[in-house]
Amino acid sequence: MRALLLATALLATTAAARSDDRNQPLDIRANHSRIEQTSAKAPGVTTFTGNVRMSRGTMRADADQAKLYQHGAGAKDAKGHDVSDEIQRVVLTGKPARLEEVTDDGDHVTSQAARIDYDADTGVVVLDGDVSVVRQGHSEFHGQHMTYNTQTGAMESGDVGGSAPVHVIIQPKAKPAAKPAAPAQPAGGA
Repeated sequence: MRALLLATALLATTAAARSDDRNQPLDIRANHSRIEQTSAKAPGVTTFTGNVRMSRGTMRADADQAKLYQHGAGAKDAKGHDVSDEIQRVVLTGKPARLEEVTDDGDHVTSQAARIDYDADTGVVVLDGDVSVVRQGHSEFHGQHMTYNTQTGAMESGDVGGSAPVHVIIQPKAKPAAKPAAPAQPAGGA
């Protein structure tokens, strides 16, 4: 049950995902899972390994390994709300780990990296190793590292020294279709 809560949070909190995906059932498949809990107050860790597949609504996640961390019993967030047993962090690893989503606008977004690390407490996603994020028909990002804040939209990638360059492609905005020309009127009207 705890593993399902953790995986649900992973698939529900990505920035671009359809809002109604949160209300869909979650399906997790893997070759193996292990739940570690040292005490009721300690954070739990669930590890899925081997051919990990998660889906919820329009979202899909594939990885070699998914490690899900949850808050322990009695945990509170910065505002004092009870976050017991809720997701704290999700780490997907693979060659590559991959996340596919459809936005409320119908856009298809694919993210992949060797490691995708999401911190639910801060809303920050860190992608490392052969990062590729493609919003079909809009933009692409390629590089070795990206940090994205799902709460503020702030993104940072590469480094100023040039040892981890980035490549960004921004597609031009589609122009409305031209109206067809009116048919020519015959001269003399007979």
